[in-house]
Amino acid sequence: MTPQTLPLLLVPVSPHLSPLEILKLVGFAMGAALHLYLCWVLYRRYGFRRVERTLLGLGVCIGLWHLGNFAASMYESLHVGFTGGLWWLKGANVIAYVALAFLPPLLAHAHFIVWGWFDERAPRRFFRPLALAGYVPLALLPWVAAKLWSEPYEPPIDKLSTLLLPFIGWLVMIFVECALIDWRLARRQQAARERRFFEVFGATLFGIGLLFLLTYVLGARHWGRFGLYLDLLARLSSVAPTAIVSYYIYRYRYLELVIRQSLVYAALAAVVMMVYVYGIRRFSLFLEAQYELRSDAVEALLILVLIVLAGPLRRLTEGYLHRLLTSEVGLYRELVAQVGDAAAGSGDLAHFIEFAERRLREALELGEVRLIPAEEAEEAAAGALRLAEDRQWKEIDDSAALERLDALACYPLWREGRAVGLLIVRGAPALLTAEKREVLMVLSGHIAVAIENCRLLGEKVKLERELAARERLASLGQMAATVAHEVKNPLSAIKSITQVMREDPEVTREYGRDLDLITGEVDRLNRSVSQLLSFSRPAAVAASSATLGEIVRSVVAIVGAESGGARIEIDLQADPRFSGDRASALKEVALNLALNAVQAVQTGRPDARVRIESEFDAAGKIRLRVGDNGIGIPPAIREKIFDPFFTTKQRGTGLGLAIVARRVRELDGAISVESPIEDGSGTRFEVTLSSEIE
Repeated sequence: MTPQTLPLLLVPVSPHLSPLEILKLVGFAMGAALHLYLCWVLYRRYGFRRVERTLLGLGVCIGLWHLGNFAASMYESLHVGFTGGLWWLKGANVIAYVALAFLPPLLAHAHFIVWGWFDERAPRRFFRPLALAGYVPLALLPWVAAKLWSEPYEPPIDKLSTLLLPFIGWLVMIFVECALIDWRLARRQQAARERRFFEVFGATLFGIGLLFLLTYVLGARHWGRFGLYLDLLARLSSVAPTAIVSYYIYRYRYLELVIRQSLVYAALAAVVMMVYVYGIRRFSLFLEAQYELRSDAVEALLILVLIVLAGPLRRLTEGYLHRLLTSEVGLYRELVAQVGDAAAGSGDLAHFIEFAERRLREALELGEVRLIPAEEAEEAAAGALRLAEDRQWKEIDDSAALERLDALACYPLWREGRAVGLLIVRGAPALLTAEKREVLMVLSGHIAVAIENCRLLGEKVKLERELAARERLASLGQMAATVAHEVKNPLSAIKSITQVMREDPEVTREYGRDLDLITGEVDRLNRSVSQLLSFSRPAAVAASSATLGEIVRSVVAIVGAESGGARIEIDLQADPRFSGDRASALKEVALNLALNAVQAVQTGRPDARVRIESEFDAAGKIRLRVGDNGIGIPPAIREKIFDPFFTTKQRGTGLGLAIVARRVRELDGAISVESPIEDGSGTRFEVTLSSEIE
């Protein structure tokens, strides 16, 4: 090396760092630290999976670009007037510019991947060939590295001047292309935050492209000191889009990553270092030169002032970070309050679930939200609930379980150590950000409490209604008993008089038909009065026990006279014996159901059939079924058939099925109805009783 080459190596500088040198050192150091730290976070979260490799490679390349520039700036700052160690400078330039060469294809490739993520109509078949074509210019990298390492040393831009304009043109084209992709994605976003992110990111990339065009194509880097700062700004410009991503990661856990507060404090420490190096140090030297004050004393005094201000600055920083992290809480506090108010104001669980699903979907801008209580869970949801309880998951992250549920995310609703339901999210993956995942995880606890409160309120309302209904029925029963007793005695007298009149042949010859009609109507009224009395009091206690077969056969004997020719079939696979009171109540149930079936088929099909059957089920309970092939029960009235005095018959009392429901309750059983049962007709009543027998 000759003395003539020295000006090409280093520009003589003063013993003190200039603002430009400080900006280089701090800017490139922060750029390298930020990008390499994000690469580490991305690697820990995703590893080397296929989709994330491109993003990871892009971050590493930008980090190495800044790291190489930082190493070169350190050499220039430390080796003032020293010509040795050029291998350090050349190695730093090789690392920086080789990494820079990978930036355009990786940036375009990453944008193609993100485009495919967020846009279902993206032309994915063109992505692979376009991405591969972007890597073709990298074939020149061996020549570039050898050129940068060769002697004599020159600044990289001068040494690679023949490639400068083509490379800058390629770089600007990629930045503009990526900006257009970002703006397209912004129009596709439904969530305002994601839309704003892509708008700002695209504008930043477009601005960087214009900056490179101005600096290196239009020659702005030669505009004196301003050109030097412009050149530094272009070299540091890659920090801007990364800072935007970092902000979204830090505030919203974007891409499901987490940036710790320590990195933010490290960045603030770098700013403090700049203030010290360029501020305190330069100011103390200025006072020493102008007023002959000792620079070390002034510097110590200013450092003391900085220490005194450190406390307020720290509190100011922490306050800002706290506001930054909690500013979104207000957006969801109202949602939590609305969910709680809806549960407290309504005992209708179905109505509350519908309201909560709609509010979650609207407030969080999600595609589909479903709340499934544990008692309504089907096979896939029940399996997910068991899995969550076994592993105590707050969020179900088993891919197979999520696939069975066709869900993006699933959150168990925990209440007092048990999962009372599931919160399932479906829709486009782009809508479910990490921040929304955290909100849903917190809301799942509130929703679990709300569901339990709603269920308890519903049970309370139901109990109050049942008590009111029972009080009303008790009053009605007392009135019915009074009326029945008052009517029964005159009816007995009328029937007795009619029977006496029939003993007179002349009266019978002239009024026989009328007397038969009177007797029939008296018998019908007696049956109605008997039903009123049966409804108003508990079942009568029989003198002895009876088997189910004996009960059914006695019922068939009673209704046979009114069957109108309908065939009555009996199939008793279970024939237990019941105690006296249970036998009496069960006989009343079977009799009313059989009479109801006979009356249904009399106006139905000509092949009228009534079927009575019994069996033991898998749980050991007795099931008694009474069915017919009549016209069936219309859906509109199916919920009312057990109500007292509800009837569709012209001359019915509406008490038969009401008595059945009451006796079944007294037997601690359950009754259900199915209609139609085949070919759009028929009705089947099923009574389920415990196997407790004599």
